[in-house]
Amino acid sequence: MDRLKQQIDFILEIDKLKGILRQSLVLEGTRRENDTEHSWHMATSAFILREYYKKEVDMERVIKMILIHDVVEILAGDTPAYGDYSAEEKYRKEVESANKTFGILPEDQKEEYITLWNEFEDMETDESKFANACDRFQGFIQNVTSDAHTWRKFSPKKSRILSRMRPVIEYMPEVYNGYIKDYLQKYIDLGVVEDDLPIKAVATDMDGTFLTQDKRITEENRESAIKTMEKGVEFIVASGRSYVSIKELVQNIPGINYFICLNGAEVYKNNRALYEASIDPEISFDILKKCQEIDLDFSATGNNKVYYSKLDLEYESIIKKEDSGINFIFDKEKKNIEKDYYQKLVFYNSPEKFKILREYVEEKYSDKVNVFESGARIMDIVSKEANKGNGLKIVARDMGIGLDEIVALGDNENDLSMLKEVVYSVAMENAKDIVKDQVRYVARSNEESGVAKFLNLFLKLD
Repeated sequence: MDRLKQQIDFILEIDKLKGILRQSLVLEGTRRENDTEHSWHMATSAFILREYYKKEVDMERVIKMILIHDVVEILAGDTPAYGDYSAEEKYRKEVESANKTFGILPEDQKEEYITLWNEFEDMETDESKFANACDRFQGFIQNVTSDAHTWRKFSPKKSRILSRMRPVIEYMPEVYNGYIKDYLQKYIDLGVVEDDLPIKAVATDMDGTFLTQDKRITEENRESAIKTMEKGVEFIVASGRSYVSIKELVQNIPGINYFICLNGAEVYKNNRALYEASIDPEISFDILKKCQEIDLDFSATGNNKVYYSKLDLEYESIIKKEDSGINFIFDKEKKNIEKDYYQKLVFYNSPEKFKILREYVEEKYSDKVNVFESGARIMDIVSKEANKGNGLKIVARDMGIGLDEIVALGDNENDLSMLKEVVYSVAMENAKDIVKDQVRYVARSNEESGVAKFLNLFLKLD
């Protein structure tokens, strides 16, 4: 009976959580939320959002962790997430509270729940990472339903909110980028939250953006990329070009880790592929047969092979290298079309024939491929799963950052998917109007080292 008494005493003790009030408001701001409401809402969120956490977890352990994570506040009290406090003092009080409150239980259960509480705090296991993401998400939800009550009260800057949301950003990026990001930006635009520009990465297109018309990286652009990385900001290249071509262009800029290639059909981290999306071989074969019919020149890239009737300018120097690792197959008359897994099809120099091909492809395969212009008199086709925006999401997920911590720069239709995903979107002065109309900023032209001039001011590189 002593064991039962200890257990009932603990159950009676934790009833006090109903009286521990948090800073968050409930019922559209009519009163403060208490700890038991927070834990219930958080546990329900865990069940509902489970699909967005990509690792296998023991859900019973997760729910236990959620239900007991705030028990320590019975004695330690609630610490406002955006208030001024000593993290060390907060932790000391909560450890003391954990030992006293869980100490009411029989020894075996005391050890189990103290272990669970420490696991939640340490955030090292998959279960604790998921539980913490649900914790931060629930707090955000209460803020949304109360018209940003806690943000209005404590005036946190964007960087502090992102720090608080980091478990969601890292472990459930679809939830952050698909929901939280836009609400946060709403209150930045309203002036409730100060945007202190907590930039973690810069993603730039190459041709028409980082490169001049004659395909050079100016010294000013090169130096700005290096200074960006010295500032601790990742520098990402996002191009319609192949990985080999990009690496050759940026060989004098050390420290670049991420490469979004072939308009998002490939994503590399250094020399390791993070992602690859090919066009269905039957579809690419049919498209190339249509090119043959209308006599349109093309280049098809995939599996370290370039099959072409007209060589893409990006390969002019690479084809001369014996150790390029690419197999070039020339078919001037387009009579020996090869069926294969291609990541990108490129077409050249004929807007009239582009129109014919585009109408043909979009009528038959609009749900399977993306078609867009990527340069002057150049049209690209890639898999529906491949675009620069998706490539940027893959990089952001790998880095554990939000899309609203990225600056993206571009100039053409193939950059729009990337520019639309970020808050800090930049078009070059030489960009098409359709691009300029959908971005937040316009930089100087690529011929004037516009990337460098923008980053020097925006990131305060000088």
